[in-house]
Amino acid sequence: MTVLAACLALSSLLWGVGAVRLGRDEALYTGISRQWPILSEYEHRSMAELVKTKGYPLEEHFVTTSDGYVLGTYRIPHGREGASPGPTPCRPVLLQHGLLDSSATWVLNDPDQSLALILADAGWDVWLGNSRGNAYSRNHTGLAPDTAAFWDFSFDDMAAADLPALTAHVQGVTGCATLAYVGHSQGTTVALAALSTQGALRAALRPVVLLAPAVSLRHIQSIPMLTLARLQADQFFAMLGVFEFMPSREATAALFEELCQATPTACVSVLTAVCGFSDRNVNASRLSHYVTYAPSGTSTRNVAHWAQAVRAAQAAPRGTLALTMYDWGGSCVSPLGRPQTCNRRVYGREQPPTYDLARLEGVPLAVVWGGEDKLADPLDVRRLLYVLPQASLKLAVGVPTFEHLDFVWGNMGWRVPIVTAVGVWVGHSR
Repeated sequence: MTVLAACLALSSLLWGVGAVRLGRDEALYTGISRQWPILSEYEHRSMAELVKTKGYPLEEHFVTTSDGYVLGTYRIPHGREGASPGPTPCRPVLLQHGLLDSSATWVLNDPDQSLALILADAGWDVWLGNSRGNAYSRNHTGLAPDTAAFWDFSFDDMAAADLPALTAHVQGVTGCATLAYVGHSQGTTVALAALSTQGALRAALRPVVLLAPAVSLRHIQSIPMLTLARLQADQFFAMLGVFEFMPSREATAALFEELCQATPTACVSVLTAVCGFSDRNVNASRLSHYVTYAPSGTSTRNVAHWAQAVRAAQAAPRGTLALTMYDWGGSCVSPLGRPQTCNRRVYGREQPPTYDLARLEGVPLAVVWGGEDKLADPLDVRRLLYVLPQASLKLAVGVPTFEHLDFVWGNMGWRVPIVTAVGVWVGHSR
């Protein structure tokens, strides 16, 4: 590892990790954790300010998953008065954010540049999901976020429990049998994993739009993610006893707001190291606004799962794609001779199962990617397009100048292919 890579690794870990550190008998908060309230008025007032001050209605819902997580969920049932044709019966669409992001990402820009608001004005019933553990989903029916058990999840659990619960809730409230789905980054990974394992979701989610799909990671260029992969992040975090990764947008805002306002190019460089966006497509004057809401937190096991995905993709034979469940390892006994979680205990096999993307046959899919994406590299997206059932792939659009976050923060014509992708099947495939 070069000196530069080592410095980036250290800085990214010091920046990103720091909430819950657990000893054998007690839980200790760091200063960041003490600042972060659970489902505080500040968080929810901020979502309301993002939406209602622009003239849109907003409803707040709480969705409980089968394993007890309470997901903060928002609904924009119709567009602005006079700017919308009014809600069309049974046109719900669920928007799901990416890794370390939240529902706020869909409404941070002006109405003509925020996808959720564009869709609301076009007559869609817009639902904004939040993954377990982020700023809006830090509640549980039986676990507190200062315990290790609360953070014992990865995107496997979001696919197995979060997305089914959100889908059922939207169906129950709207009375609609089907809903459109738009996922960004991790939101695409969760969708593909869930659709490959649950027939009920294959019938309910149509169409499914994948923005910057992070599935095959062989050509990933994100230095922090590559570093975490090389560091064996799962073992590294377990050794440190750290369970929450990049906590709270308040902590991030305090850290970067002044930097973004004083020297936008430096702020761009910091955030680009993690995900990447283009200053050609993102308004630099709004960076301090964006970093108030992102990163929004997740579990270290989820980040470790992503690091595993990077290692697996780079070790796999060229031309293959395998989206696998979390790898608990082959040893069922710790170095101290104690029983520990392993693949055989969890899956009944030596290696973690692979999600079978061929099972998405019949689900109308659209894939939209960026030509300069550091996380979802165009070569990896090309491999995904080859693996997905060809009869299901209804639309594939590449935006040559886009990076990963341009799809949610961008202020240009990105909305055109996305809205087209969502609406193209309105008359004949839902």
